Amino acid sequence: MSTSTKKLSSQGLILGLTAAVCYGFIPLFTKELQHPSEGLALSSATILFYRFGIASVVLAGIMLFQRISFRITFPELLRLTLLAFLSDGAALFLIAGYSYMPSGVATTLHFMYPVFTALTMMLFFHEPRRMSTVLAITMAVAGLFVLSWTGQGEVALLGVVLEIISALCFALYLIRVNRSKISNMSPTKLTFYVMMLGALIFAATIIYERSEIEMATHFAVLPSTRGWLNLIALSLVCTVITNLALVHAIKMIGPTITAVLGVLEPVTAILLGIVFMGESLTSPIVLGIMLIISAVLIIVLRKHK
Repeated sequence: MSTSTKKLSSQGLILGLTAAVCYGFIPLFTKELQHPSEGLALSSATILFYRFGIASVVLAGIMLFQRISFRITFPELLRLTLLAFLSDGAALFLIAGYSYMPSGVATTLHFMYPVFTALTMMLFFHEPRRMSTVLAITMAVAGLFVLSWTGQGEVALLGVVLEIISALCFALYLIRVNRSKISNMSPTKLTFYVMMLGALIFAATIIYERSEIEMATHFAVLPSTRGWLNLIALSLVCTVITNLALVHAIKMIGPTITAVLGVLEPVTAILLGIVFMGESLTSPIVLGIMLIISAVLIIVLRKHK
C-alpha cells in the first residue's frame, strides 16, 4: 500500500468515526429541547424544522462556495420529495421514541436499518437468501424481544414500534437513493434538497399543530437562548458534519467499513445517556443491544465478502 493510499485510508477511518460519534449526540441535544429545564418544550416537528432548516442554509452556502448548480428537473423534484418524506419519517419517529426508552436503546433500534435494508432487498428485489442474512434477522428479532420484555419499565412497546418505523423509513431512504436515477446527483446537492424539502414539510406540520388549541398551550415555536444553542449544535454537528463526513468516508474506505464504524453511533448515545441524562443500563438492555449490534455487523460484513 502506497503512502498516499495509507493516508487516504486513515482520513477515511477518521471521517467514518466522526460521522458515527456525531450522530450519537442527537439524543443529548434533542432531549433538552423536548424537556427543557426552563420554558416551554418544542414539539418534534418544531425541532426538526429548525434542524433541517439550519442545515439546508449551511449546505446552500457550501454549494455556492463549491459552485454547484441548484438546478433540478421536475422528475428530480418528485424523487427528492419522496426522499424528504422518508428522511423526515426516520428522524421524527427516532426522536418520538426517546419518550419511551433510554436514548441509547432508541438509537440501537434505529441502527437496525441495515438489517431491514437486507430484508427488503431479499423480499422485494430478489436478492439471494443467505444463511447469514437469516441468522442476522433472527438475532435482531431476538434483540427486539429482549428489549420489549425487560419487565422493569425501561422500554415501552410503543417506543419499540416507533423506532422500528424509524429504521424502516431510513432503510427505504437508502434503497431509494441507491436505486433511483437521483443517485448520480452530487451528494451535497441531494442532501441540501432533502433537508430543505424536509424543513418545508415540518413547517406545514407546525402550522397545523398551532391551529390546535391544546397543542398551542403545551409547545413553543420559538426556542429559548439555550434552545437555540442546542438546535445549532443539532444542525451542524449531527446533520451537516455527519452527512458530509459520511459521504467522504464512503468514498475513501467504502460503505462496508463505514457501516462497521457506525456501531459507535449507539455506543456514543448509550454513554452520553448514562453520563449526562442519568439513564440506567440493565442486563436485559445490554443483551438486547448486543444482539442487535451483532446482527448489523453480520449483515455489513457479509456484504464485504
